[in-house]
This record gives sequence, structure tokens and C-alpha cells, in this order.
Amino acid sequence: MSGNGQRRKVFNSFFYSFAGFLFLYSAYLFLSNIDQLFVTEAAIKTREVTDIWGEDREVLNQFAGGFWKDVYFWKSLNLTLATTLITTFIATILGIPTAYALSRYRIPGKSVVEILFSSLIVMPGSVIGICLIVMFNYGPLWEMQNWLGFKFAHSIFPGMVIASLVLSFAFGMSAWKATFDSVNPRFEQVARSLGSSRWRAFRTTTLPLAKSGIVAGIILAWTRAMAEFSAVLFFCGTFRELPASRFSDFTKLLQMDQADWVSVAVWAQVEFGNIEYGFALAFVLVFIGGISVYVMHRIGAKGYVW
Repeated sequence: MSGNGQRRKVFNSFFYSFAGFLFLYSAYLFLSNIDQLFVTEAAIKTREVTDIWGEDREVLNQFAGGFWKDVYFWKSLNLTLATTLITTFIATILGIPTAYALSRYRIPGKSVVEILFSSLIVMPGSVIGICLIVMFNYGPLWEMQNWLGFKFAHSIFPGMVIASLVLSFAFGMSAWKATFDSVNPRFEQVARSLGSSRWRAFRTTTLPLAKSGIVAGIILAWTRAMAEFSAVLFFCGTFRELPASRFSDFTKLLQMDQADWVSVAVWAQVEFGNIEYGFALAFVLVFIGGISVYVMHRIGAKGYVW
């Protein structure tokens, strides 16, 4: 065996061993705790919980075993799904044309714009939340809110949409730009030389070739919005403890009153001492994220994401 072949064999062995270790460890991390999803109020009678947490620990919501019976969970899920769908729609409408322009045209300051959007991806959500608080509490945006008689911060709509939109837009646009970069612009040029307009060349040539990447960007933007925590918490706070009078009739009709963003609900339940309940909500987010990644793999678009 040649030296290169031996080195390749050693490298492959190391890579697959390391990848296998990460997979098994990740699986163990969740599967070893899956029994917590089925802890119920009956655990108090058998002292399965009180022996660990102590007699003075208050039991709420039947632990994780009854989280799906809790109105708070369904209201939080309704709130998160509705808001993230709005966020994803806005990110898609704004992000796809922006990504196409950055991919195809020479724009003054293009590198600065790309660096800005790339910086948003690695920036902590808490920084985004603080920036939004400052932005909407001073200057012209503050004056505009006074004129409208409505404050964006600490609101469900449009506060949560704004807080989740920043990173959702940045993640989606990174996938969409990578998609358009992978499509050879000569295809459009040929279509236009045959008499097609710019829009028709885009619609009939570029769009079909970029379809899987565009769908992947939409899924990625939605998943990132769903997983947002810090920006929503800083800019909007929590809503479960607010009185019912603080919510509009429309919000109550949609069953979104006295609810929280699901990722914020995980934090809130842990803060309240309901560890099992928070763990169950975390599993819901893991499940949603896993399905989203599976769909991206099935459509063959993972190359546009990582």
C-alpha cells in the first residue's frame, strides 16, 4: 500500500470514529433522558421524584407527562407557529430578491453588505435583542411609535415578528445566495439572447434550477425563527403571567394570550422549577428541527446550507 493510501485509510478511520462518537453521544444525550417525558403526578405518590427533588418542591402541570394537556403549551405553540410563518413569509419576500441581486449584480458596497449579513449569523441573539430595544426606544422609530400610539417592544405582534426576523432573514439569505451562486448565469444570458425578457429568463431558467436551494432557504429561515430565544426574550419578554386584560380580543380568538415563544417557554419553565416540563418542550423543538433537516436532506438541498 502506498503512503498516500495508508494516510487516507488512517484519516478515514479517524473521521468515521469521531463522527460515530458524536452521533452516539448526541443520541445518548436525548435518549437517556427520554423517560422524563413520561413522569406524571403519580411519581409523587411513589416518591420517585420527591426523593430526588425534596419534599418542598411544588409539582405543576403533572410534570412532563401531562405537558400536552396544558393549555399553555398549545397556546405557546400556536403563537410560535403563527408568528414564525409571518416571519418566514417576510424573510422570503425580502431575502430572495436581495440574494439574487447580491449574486448577479455589481452593487456599490456589496462586500460590506455581505459582511454585515454574515456577521448577523454569528452574532448572539441577545445582542440583536438589545440593539432592537435601543433602536425602537430612541430616535425616529420612537417618534413614529408615539404617533401610532403603539409600542413595538414587549408586544406579540409585531414585536415577536421583528425579533425573530433579523436572524431568520440572515440565515435564509445565506442559503438563497449560495443557491444563485451555484447556477451558471450563462443560462440566463442564453435565454435572453433567444428573446426572453429578464423576468422570463429568471422564471423559466434560473428558478427551476434553484428550486431546491430556495426551498431549503425557506425551511432554514423558518427553523431559525422557531429556534430564536435571546432576541425574543430581550425585545418582547414573557407573557404567561400577564393578566388577560392585557391581550386583544383577536389574540384571545387565536388562542395566543398568556403564552410564550416555545424556546422562551423552555427557559421560563426551568426558571419556575419545572425541569421536566422544560425538558419536554425542548424535545418538541428537537423534533421540529429534526424534521426540518430531514426535509432539506430529502430535497437534496443540504449543500446550500452547510
